[in-house]
Amino acid sequence: MRKETREQFNGYMDDVARLNRVNNALGEQFTVEPEVQQVFQDMKGESADFLNEINTPLVEAPKGQKIGFGIGSPLASRTNTDENERKTRYVGTMNADQYETQKTNFDSHIKYSQVDSWAYQGDLAERYGNQVVRQVARDTLMIGWNGESVAAETDRDSNPKLQDVNIGWLKKIRNNRPQNLMGYDSDGQETGDAYKIGEGGKYGTLDAAVFDITLNLLDAWYQDSDDLLVIVGKEIWSAHGMGLMNNSNLPTERNALKTWFADKAVAGMPAITVPYFPKRGVLVTSFDNLSVYTLADSLRRTIIDNAKRDRIEEYLSSNDAFVVEDYGKAAGIRDGAVLLPDGEGGWA
Repeated sequence: MRKETREQFNGYMDDVARLNRVNNALGEQFTVEPEVQQVFQDMKGESADFLNEINTPLVEAPKGQKIGFGIGSPLASRTNTDENERKTRYVGTMNADQYETQKTNFDSHIKYSQVDSWAYQGDLAERYGNQVVRQVARDTLMIGWNGESVAAETDRDSNPKLQDVNIGWLKKIRNNRPQNLMGYDSDGQETGDAYKIGEGGKYGTLDAAVFDITLNLLDAWYQDSDDLLVIVGKEIWSAHGMGLMNNSNLPTERNALKTWFADKAVAGMPAITVPYFPKRGVLVTSFDNLSVYTLADSLRRTIIDNAKRDRIEEYLSSNDAFVVEDYGKAAGIRDGAVLLPDGEGGWA
């Protein structure tokens, strides 16, 4: 590490120590202060659009009752008070499913040569912080859409989409309301059913498929909600010629975490595609029906200057839970159950 780099890096470590009220931020594990943890949450949202739209609260207990953002059944009623008392109705969900946060490690290292380059450009602290946060945001989205289990020892080679790190949103729906996902039976097991979307298929258009999902799988009081949206896999997006509304004049690394909106509605609802969402998946829900709960005071950091390997190592962990607030407001089609026109008169 160059002398100028060392000076900038030491200054950054001093700032980290001051913000987290510790004597030394280098070489020792420390718990990130609550206000700094909230800044970290906000930075993840700034890195990945979708995380900025959904709920990402800090919770006090490692497991417990779901918060219930933006959910509830109808309240309107009438009671003959000459004979009965009026009764209140709970505005949240009485679903027995609870959240449970799981510890996740986000460990990384950066070579001295890379740190030297950032120092030369004069923005080492900003680049160092953003590098880590951006990858944590990527991993969070990947787990949210693909997570299926919580392994004591994860296996990246067998689970390249982080399937064994935590239980994500789609798996939560499959476990708790499998009938809301076409392509699964009542026990949550995959069926052999295939859903052809395109001219000559079961659904001639994507609109027809989404109308069917909305009217037959969502709870009745959510079917006309004005906050519903359609999350569409990229292969379906492409096959149905859905153009992009977003300004694509962004750096490659920023586009990688961009939530893209279609240039037209699908079944009267906004359509989006989100990074790491299954390529042929379809999900109808709302932003505020999906959450990532993070346990307060669970963000731990250890930063090590490892001269033996010519690199800076960071060991970062937090306790997170992926939550579907109300399963009655989430429905779709399993990724592997969708067939699309192959361009030669068949389906693939």
